[in-house]
Amino acid sequence: MEFMGLTPAMSVILLLVGLGVFLLGFKFLGESIEKLSASKLRALFNRAAGNRFAGVGVGALATAIVQSSSVTTVMVVGFVNAGVMTLTQAAAVIMGANIGTTITGWLVWLNQFNVMTYAMLLALVGLVMTMVSKNNSINTAGTLVASLGLVFVGLEIMSGSMAGFAEQEGVEEVLQAVTNPILLLLIGVGVTAVVQSSSAVTSVLIVMAQEGLVVGGGGNGILFVVMGTNIGTCVTAVLSSFGANTNAKRACLYHLLFNVIGTLIFLPFILAFDGFYDDVLMKWFGQPSTCITFFHTAFNVICTIIYLPFIKYLVKLTEIIIPDGKKKGGQGTGFMDKRLLLTPSLAIGQLAKQTMYTAGVAMESLNEATTSFVERNTSKVKAVMDKVSRVNELSKEITDYLLVVSAKDISLADEKIVNRLHKDNIDIVRIADIADNISGYTMKAAEKDIVFSDTVCRDITKLMGLLNEQYDLVVRITEGGEGDLLAQSDKIENDIDASKKRLLEEHMRRMERGECHAENNSLFVSLISNMERVGDHLSMMAHSEEEHK
Repeated sequence: MEFMGLTPAMSVILLLVGLGVFLLGFKFLGESIEKLSASKLRALFNRAAGNRFAGVGVGALATAIVQSSSVTTVMVVGFVNAGVMTLTQAAAVIMGANIGTTITGWLVWLNQFNVMTYAMLLALVGLVMTMVSKNNSINTAGTLVASLGLVFVGLEIMSGSMAGFAEQEGVEEVLQAVTNPILLLLIGVGVTAVVQSSSAVTSVLIVMAQEGLVVGGGGNGILFVVMGTNIGTCVTAVLSSFGANTNAKRACLYHLLFNVIGTLIFLPFILAFDGFYDDVLMKWFGQPSTCITFFHTAFNVICTIIYLPFIKYLVKLTEIIIPDGKKKGGQGTGFMDKRLLLTPSLAIGQLAKQTMYTAGVAMESLNEATTSFVERNTSKVKAVMDKVSRVNELSKEITDYLLVVSAKDISLADEKIVNRLHKDNIDIVRIADIADNISGYTMKAAEKDIVFSDTVCRDITKLMGLLNEQYDLVVRITEGGEGDLLAQSDKIENDIDASKKRLLEEHMRRMERGECHAENNSLFVSLISNMERVGDHLSMMAHSEEEHK
């Protein structure tokens, strides 16, 4: 795409337009890949809990998917803040993210081959795919193809603007005016901090090189700018750490240290070996754009190789720089963190964990409420009420989070998960309400001195045991994906229904024989009916997993 006779102002405008189209294409590209691979992306991050090599691989692949190391790092900060990823695991993922972000440079590198005209046609191909098909997956794939086409359109526009710059008198002199290595490094830091994308800045540098524009007086000058872009990209993660916990701030500091220390390692070598760019890189590759792309990748790969054996020491350094603060009350929302909303599929995965965590709190409250009733121990009622209040707080947070996620452009599979979580959340609150009811029965029995026989107390305990068995199956079905256990869950639900019927019949016979006082009647019937309702709610949770597949 040639733009002849461009004024300097028009060249700048075209550069900004091309950069905008380029970044927009990458944004849609990352979102489309994420929608198509939502479950795989969640599984990918779950594997980050393995060894450090797995963490590096996860970071690299995740960044290749979302097309931004800044986004990946912000997500990692969210995971650390939520307490589901350790600082050491986060460090490995962050290093991988720095490697993954270099894939953008290689895509731009393709611009030197005469493939742009055909590559730009992908925008039309993708548009046609979205127009002719009503299939959700094909539509998403069409958006992915169109987005890739937009990336190449943006590259071609930037390339044209650079050609316009090359025709302007004095432009080359301006680009070569700054030769001080530290100043070039700071320019890379500053520009990237403003754009908040090292990939975008590096891409512009590659396109400039393809059009013959030399930055930094030639030689190693461009390499200092590239190293600066790696430091500048940390700004996004640093900004995201405000309001995060201590470990999340340490994760951001690690990201910054990775790039700063890496630059300090490379800087003396590049300064001392003045002919590194011309005598080594250019001899190896022959093309300036290839030299820049290779150096960007090599910088991050070599830094990762150097850092890997020393992760625990670097993590320790972050702990020294950012010491533990004073403990504050409250535990926040656990698995949920707003930073994860940058990648909705991961946010939904954490929401599912938070929902089951809340279900666990509800069941704890139910067990304690039942035990306090059987033991006639009113001192436990306060603990039950605290747990019930906690469930209600978490439920509201889950609902608010679900509403935000629902507003995102998510895949059909993720929409089904969101719908399931909405229903499960309602069932969990109902279970907590029943624990609240049972605590009320305990207080009433104590006030009116109502006593139940040992036999009745044993039957209540056995019924609670069935509910716990059913809950364990629900966890395995929803979290473990063991759908084959649904029949077993249904059997226990039938056993609970049968137990309720048997217990009420035996109670009526005791009433007829005069073995049970009249004031016991309403309490016992209400208690057993409430416990049976818990079984219904657990059964609905087990079936909601199957219904929303």
